[in-house]
Amino acid sequence: MMSKIIKYFQKPLLLAVFIAVVVFIIYIGNLNNQLFWDDDDWIINNTYVHTISWDNIKFWLTHNTLAGVGLKSNYYRPFLFLTFAINYVSVGVKPLIWHLTSNLLHIANGLLVFSILYLVFRKRLVAFITALIFLIHPLQTEAVTYISGRGDLLVLFFMLLALWLFTKTNLWSCDHQRFGNSSEVEPPLGGSTSKYRNWYLAASVLSVIIALLSRETAIIFPFLFMVFYIAFLSPISSFWAAFKKSFILAIPYFAVVIAYGILRLTVLNFQNTLNFYAVANTYSESLAVRLFTFANVLLGYFKLLLVPTGLHMERGVTVYTSLFQWPVWPVFIGLLSLIGWLVFLYKKQKPNLLTTNFRVWFFGVGWFFVGLVPVSGITPINAVMYEHWLYLPMIGFWFIAAFYLAKFFQGSTLNLQKGRTFILRILIVTALAAYFVFFAYQSIQRNILWGKPIDFYQDILKYEPDSTRVNNNLGNLYFNQGDLANAEKHYEAAAAGDDSFPQPHFNLGSILESRGDIFGAIKKYEQAIEVDPNFYFAYQSLVAVYAKKGDLVKATEYVEILKKLKPQDPRVFYNAALIYLARKDIAAVVSNLKAGLEVTDSDPYAKGLIEELLTKLGQ
Repeated sequence: MMSKIIKYFQKPLLLAVFIAVVVFIIYIGNLNNQLFWDDDDWIINNTYVHTISWDNIKFWLTHNTLAGVGLKSNYYRPFLFLTFAINYVSVGVKPLIWHLTSNLLHIANGLLVFSILYLVFRKRLVAFITALIFLIHPLQTEAVTYISGRGDLLVLFFMLLALWLFTKTNLWSCDHQRFGNSSEVEPPLGGSTSKYRNWYLAASVLSVIIALLSRETAIIFPFLFMVFYIAFLSPISSFWAAFKKSFILAIPYFAVVIAYGILRLTVLNFQNTLNFYAVANTYSESLAVRLFTFANVLLGYFKLLLVPTGLHMERGVTVYTSLFQWPVWPVFIGLLSLIGWLVFLYKKQKPNLLTTNFRVWFFGVGWFFVGLVPVSGITPINAVMYEHWLYLPMIGFWFIAAFYLAKFFQGSTLNLQKGRTFILRILIVTALAAYFVFFAYQSIQRNILWGKPIDFYQDILKYEPDSTRVNNNLGNLYFNQGDLANAEKHYEAAAAGDDSFPQPHFNLGSILESRGDIFGAIKKYEQAIEVDPNFYFAYQSLVAVYAKKGDLVKATEYVEILKKLKPQDPRVFYNAALIYLARKDIAAVVSNLKAGLEVTDSDPYAKGLIEELLTKLGQ
């Protein structure tokens, strides 16, 4: 019976279809989930993704991700925004196509994982188990079901595609040297791509460029490439010789990454590319503190990989300031032990055979930790721990597990009597099936929860009750439903938390203004500006409030600031013109209207208003 099961795994196309269908079923529950959270700023309120035009493309290529709503961020993802624009032009914000696109990208990534590992490793079962776990693991829902998380899907897709393209040009030329006479691998796949080599290499480099334009984490690709080449493609028995060869082959990728890095540090340095913290703190100012803290995060990641329960976004993490704090030092000892284990395997075995433990461990460990480098704290980013940061690294983690599971199923790791071995295999298969069903069930539950925004935020607050962003977002949902009491409660909780977010102060001002408390509203709007002087929503409200009060001097003061913050918004200039009209300053009225007219390409309604007022003024 077991031999029949093993034979079934000799059909890679059937395996690919199987995992694709399973994952499609698991994620089918998210197809009607509405867009929310960062989707509001990145998509719904961002007019630059509502149409596809050359002006919008230039905007994506020259601005940060929040520029479309008049804010700043460190993120630069023009290709991601192109996919958003394609979805928006197709269906607006109706969710089905948005989620279907992300789901299919996730499936494509899993199929690429399967294809690449099978191509270089010739072990269908190892490739299948790795791809299956990658696809069904519930941690992945944070990247797949959250539309703004699509950058994770795109960056991995194009990096895997770059590896696949490179592999197609190099695999056959070194098979004999690399595999030797080993009987543990399947026969070479055959075929040659030598005459297309340059085209494949060019396409591989282009894929890396698109990956960089999808998400910044693609800067690690040259290092992932080196790990992949040493583990799977190098025919050289010496590690250091293989390392040198991999570096030489990675030079085109390094060139792309370096050019990208220069651009991000100069003309595309929108806020502070190398530090996401506007205010200095213990964590942001010390690399050692960030690495000590990451040791604890790493322990949490391993727990989530093995037992993915209590999943949620916006995780609060304790900051560690010393190597000798628990659990910092045990993690560092574990990492040193892991390095020692790799050295031991290298010296013990012949590393020129693909199926040796050294190559398996080197790829798994190397891929996992290189994948985590961008979020390790080397660069102080805006959060310490997110589940979607494991989207790429987990491939390496589960590859090692899949390798040993496959060896067990093939009977090469046990010296038990045949009957006992068969029973043990049945028990292991049953336990493994239950484990996979648990993963699938958790993924389904997460997809359902992502479709209920209020329940979703309330679930996070069970773990992080003081989260400023979550309380503010939940308050927004209640506000939109007309439940001002609950909205105010969560806005107050948000304002009492991390005082680096202007939104809760602004939102409290909106509630006070709706109640007629103009003085209280003004104070809250001013508090929002104190937190973030570039928060233009507060200026808009202050302009409107002072204009209604008849205080045209204050209204003018704030509208002039607003013009500097939103120089591409014709409605700001139109409103400025109305204020100057009330002050009977016709020259300023005309000047603002003409300035607004120059930026109306994407806002025909504003253009009509401006032209109408100019006509009335005889201009």
